[in-house]
Amino acid sequence: MNSAIDYYPMSRLHKTRVVHSSVSSVALIAANLAPVGGVLFFAWTIEDVLLLYWAESAVIGIYNLARMWVIGRWKILLLGPFFLVHYSGFMAGHLFFIYALVISSSDVSVSASGILDHLLLLSPALIALLISHGVSFFFNFLGEKEYETTSLSEQLNAPYRRIVVMHITIMLGSLLVMAMDNKLLFVVSMMALKVGLDLRAHLGEHDLEGQKEPV
Repeated sequence: MNSAIDYYPMSRLHKTRVVHSSVSSVALIAANLAPVGGVLFFAWTIEDVLLLYWAESAVIGIYNLARMWVIGRWKILLLGPFFLVHYSGFMAGHLFFIYALVISSSDVSVSASGILDHLLLLSPALIALLISHGVSFFFNFLGEKEYETTSLSEQLNAPYRRIVVMHITIMLGSLLVMAMDNKLLFVVSMMALKVGLDLRAHLGEHDLEGQKEPV
């Protein structure tokens, strides 16, 4: 009798997790379709797409700080500045490689004002990505209490696991795009690859079968 009683709450809990994971996955896919629309209908270039994905790293960093606050509260006053320094260094290095490999041969300015002006043009897609990561934060991290299954030190390094492999793949793909005659086809193909990598990382982050015990 007890096992039957216990089954129903667990069943409802699993269904809730599936719904939350599905909602955040749909939001992720929808947000990644925004830059595809920019390429197809507004003549966005590979430089535009790479700058957008670089800016998405900042969005990931912002939400990671929010996660660190939920996990450690006032401890973030010590680890937060450390995270900001090394993550900013990572983003600066990332921007340097984008410039060296792709943007240096274009007319895109890498000055602070030039990048801000460029990102303003890309703001609809950037807002969509901001919302997508927000959905994951509220539905999964808070809604499913994922903060109970990780530590502050683990969360400190969490963004790198998700974005390093993805962005290396994107950078290599962008070099292929630059060498191709039919750039539009390969830009869209590269973006589809990014969606696949993003979704795989997202589902791995919120694996329903591999939920860790609270720490």
